[in-house]
Amino acid sequence: MHPLVKAAASVAVLTALGSLDRGPKPRPAPIAAPSAARGVDGLPALCGPGTLPEGPVCVRIPVEGAPATASRPVNDVGRSGTAGERVPRRPERPEDAARYLYPVGSAEHAPRVMGAFEGERGSHAVSLAVRPAEKVTLVALEGQEGPAEVVFAGERDDALVVATRHDVREGPELRSYLLIHGALERLEQGVTEGARLTPGATLGYAAVVVAGGHLVTISLEARQVRAGAALGTMDAKRLTDSSVSVPIDLRNVLPLR
Repeated sequence: MHPLVKAAASVAVLTALGSLDRGPKPRPAPIAAPSAARGVDGLPALCGPGTLPEGPVCVRIPVEGAPATASRPVNDVGRSGTAGERVPRRPERPEDAARYLYPVGSAEHAPRVMGAFEGERGSHAVSLAVRPAEKVTLVALEGQEGPAEVVFAGERDDALVVATRHDVREGPELRSYLLIHGALERLEQGVTEGARLTPGATLGYAAVVVAGGHLVTISLEARQVRAGAALGTMDAKRLTDSSVSVPIDLRNVLPLR
């Protein structure tokens, strides 16, 4: 065999043997898909990045320098709730009861408020000391639009009650409130369900005398109608039904002097 041909054959054999020693070409490692975020307990996180769980919802973590979002209005009670729910006095409303106008008393002298506004004695209504047979008139609530409507006029707890509905503008929202005037002895003629009344209209009259020589009082309660709730036909029980309305501190809606 010619020397050049023999050398070429030797190189080919050595190259083939080298290939067998290196083995097959390794395959590229698979790229794993990113896994879902996990919480400190090792379970999949329920909320996305930038949020934290709060009860059944996820709330966004505030970012420094980001514009603040408006908080939920204090008077916004939503569509459902419990019987123990109550809206407290807003911090910007005066605490002093004498700063407000009431259905009784005068522009110069506020009536004496008996008890607490916070319903500490099991009732959400407050008692107002009045003169015997004093006239009880309609007040326009803070921000009220249009006349008030009588939604109930009748007996409750062995006394007469007049409940009026007031539409109040609060920012972009128009909310409805009930003002329940209780412990009346006599109603004004024409004060019936469906009647629409303007501020100053007479609703009824306080008792002439009270057994035992106690002060004559009437009761007053404010309630906010739930968003989407229909008042329908009102009766004494439905006036305080927590699925329809929620008690609210009177000072949130009564007009200031």
